[in-house]
Amino acid sequence: MKRLLIVFTLVFALLPMSAPVSSVEAAPATTTIKLLNPPRSGLLELAVDESYTFDILITSDEPFVGAVAMTDSYYPGRGVSWHGTDRVTRSTSAVLHLTITGKESTADLLAVCDWPESGVCWPAGVAPVSIVAGMRYQGGATISEQFAFAVRVP
Repeated sequence: MKRLLIVFTLVFALLPMSAPVSSVEAAPATTTIKLLNPPRSGLLELAVDESYTFDILITSDEPFVGAVAMTDSYYPGRGVSWHGTDRVTRSTSAVLHLTITGKESTADLLAVCDWPESGVCWPAGVAPVSIVAGMRYQGGATISEQFAFAVRVP
């Protein structure tokens, strides 16, 4: 009887620890965010007024509420320009597109280390940029991926 009382007490003492800490549900086990056409060796070469469109594949075994692809730049507005964001709602797969255009020479840009916190040092004369893509699920769970590279405009 004493043993049963100890087990009963332990079960009820540990039960609150097994409850979820937050109301955010876990994301599905099978999700993919893949940059289909990354620049070779992490460097995209563009001439002034030349454009390049990136394709980002997003797939999930469960429907997501929304997915978005956005951009980030260490030197915003210098060297290159991006053409907006791309998004899709209520799906299990999508190919999102982002276009970058060479705006002016990047030759005067200084070297950058550890952006975006990847341990990478970008040499002088390039514009460090990245694409960030992610999806949000019912219940609030999110998954994202960042693809960092550099662009040189002569």
